[in-house]
Formats: sequence, structure tokens, C-alpha cells
Amino acid sequence: MVSLRAPMHGNPPPSPAAPQGQAGGRLWTRDYVRVLVLQMCFGLSYSAFLLLPKYLRAELRSSATEIGWVTGAALVVAAVAGPLLGSGVTRLSKRWVLFSGLVGSGVAALAFAAVDRVGPLLYGLRLLQGLAFVAVFNSTAVIVADRVDGSRLGQAIGYLGLSMLATNALAPAVTEPLADALGWGVAFSSAGVLALVASLGVLSIPDDPEPVQEVDHPPISVADRRLLATYYASALVGVGLGVMFTFTQPFALQLGAERVGDFFFGYVASAVFMRTVLARLADRVGAGRVAVAALLLYSVVVLTTARLSPPLLVLLGIGLGAAHGLIYPALTAFALGRVSSRQRGPVMGWFAGCYNAGFAMSVLCLGPVADRVGFPVVFVVAGILVLTGVHPLRRAVADAGP
Repeated sequence: MVSLRAPMHGNPPPSPAAPQGQAGGRLWTRDYVRVLVLQMCFGLSYSAFLLLPKYLRAELRSSATEIGWVTGAALVVAAVAGPLLGSGVTRLSKRWVLFSGLVGSGVAALAFAAVDRVGPLLYGLRLLQGLAFVAVFNSTAVIVADRVDGSRLGQAIGYLGLSMLATNALAPAVTEPLADALGWGVAFSSAGVLALVASLGVLSIPDDPEPVQEVDHPPISVADRRLLATYYASALVGVGLGVMFTFTQPFALQLGAERVGDFFFGYVASAVFMRTVLARLADRVGAGRVAVAALLLYSVVVLTTARLSPPLLVLLGIGLGAAHGLIYPALTAFALGRVSSRQRGPVMGWFAGCYNAGFAMSVLCLGPVADRVGFPVVFVVAGILVLTGVHPLRRAVADAGP
């Protein structure tokens, strides 16, 4: 059995005298590209389940409440496990955590072929997917932060998110027609095989290097006021994205739409633009300032969705992509940019845990609201909630200084 901590032949660990990512602020190292590829493979597998609401509605005849509970199950466990895995990422090999996440995702997707109703098996698989997501999300972010110069951290995190974000359009575009032609079991099993194959690629990443040289930040509490505002904003991003991804689809189907893939295309096209053309905006203007503006845009998009009609799916996707394309790298860089390398794992764990908690609570609590009073009320409530995070985050940015 190959140890995930042992250096692989032909890929010696970097010398402490020249940490990867440090020289000249270099970004595109071999390790960085490998992580991007693995993130994209995981994204293609995991993003196939962005169509889970359609699968539940069309195949299992689920109500909005059931859709919310099934979708939220993965996020509940991710929210609880996030802080724990954050500490694990610091103590264990990040490669081992990444490998475990990819294997877990693959196994869960393959097992979906046996699902025939909303029951214990379905919920168990969603819990496994939640653990897998937070393991991959945390480990890849910390691996990148340890290997990339701080002056390019926002750009590096942006491209990391982009490598998975692009799959939000690609995976549904492949999965939807594949499910129509061969069934959902084949579609989800294909996603599982991809994740398992990708897990083998983790072995090509050298063992954890010494972090790049950085400003010597004094230790701060994970409950520091600036970080608390960041965690709250992260939770609200989860609320916004959870509502948009979970309830836009059944709302559009209720209004007569036959396909919902256009929403994801608009979302991804816009987010890709933000993370390529405006890739260094957070590093140049200030990660905190960009995050505040993006959170405000997020609230506007969610509120506007209350007036959804099928032709607006693409435009709403574009607006959501613009907001999310800016806020993920900016908010992550703002959270990680002023803490020491030893604190990145725990901070990222709480950051991801709050995001997943926001996502989970929104879909769990607002599903019954949609069943009783309709989808528009759901988007109004969620949009107002997202708006409440703008002022605390703005104050945290002002307190942090330049």
C-alpha cells in the first residue's frame, strides 16, 4: 500500500530554501496546476448533482420540502465537519484529506444507482457527499495558500474556484441529456467513476512543503471580530447560493420551463469572466472592498429572482455568476490573508463550515415556506438575509485597514 505521506519517486519535496510559489511571486507551478486539475475533476463529479432538485421532482415526485431536506442533508454534515476537518488539515497530510474526499465522493455517486425513493439510503449518501465536499474544499484551499505568494493569493484562490466553477455548467450539460437517454443511474455512476479516477492523481502531488515566506502575522483568535464578520458573510453566501441552486429549478419548472441548464450556463459564463478578466481585482483594490460590493450584488440577484420567468433564467444566472465570481476569492483571501500558515486550516474550516451551515439552513427552513406560500417569498426572505451581512463586513474591512 502506498503511503500518502511518502514522497513519490521523481517528485521530491521542495527545498525549504526555495519554497514553491515564492520566487518572483510565481503562480503557475506544477503543484498548483495539478491541484487545479484535481479540483476540476472533483467538480465535474460533484456538480452532476446540481440537477438533484430536478431528479427529485421528476423521478421521485418529491415536494419542495423533501427537495430542501435532501439537498440540505449534505450541507448539515459539511457545516459540522468543517471546523473539525479544518484542524485535521493542519495536523494531517493535506494530500490524505484530499484523497479521502475524492474517494468518498466517487463511492457516494456510484451508490446513487440503487436509490429508488426518498429514504435512509438517499440521506446517507448525501451525508457522505457533504463530508467529501468539505474535505476537498478545505484541503485544496490550504494547499494553494501554502504554495502561493501572498501578493497573488486572491488570484490563486480565484482560479482554484474557477476550476470547479466551470464544471457547474459542464456537468449539468452532460448529465441532463445522459440521464434523459440512459437514466439517472448511469448519469450519476459516470460521475462516481470520474472522482475515483481523479483520486489516483493525488499521489502525484509532493508531500506538504514548508509554506511560502509570508508576513509574520501574530496569532489571533478564530473568534476575532474581523473573522466573525467574514464567517457571517460566508454563511450568507451559502444562504444565497443554496436558495438559488435549490429552488430556482422547481420554480422555473412550475412556471413552464422544460430545461433549466441555461441558468447554469449564464452563471458560469459570468463567473468565468469575473475570475479571468478581473482575476487580480481583489489583490489590487483590496479583497475586503470587493467582498462587500459582491455581497450587496448577491442580495439584489436573490431578491430579483422573486420575479422569475423562464426567459429570465439566463440573466439571473449571469447576475449570480458575477456576484459569486467576485465574492468567493475576495472573501477567502480576506479571511486567510492576515493569519499565519498554522491558522489557515482552522480558519478555513470555520469559513467553510459557516458557508455550508448557511446553505443547509436556507434549504431546510425555506422548503416548507415554498410549499405553503410559494417560491417568491423564499427569494425575498433570502435576499433580505444576505443584505444583513453587508454592514458588518464593511466595518470589518475598515477595522482591518490597508
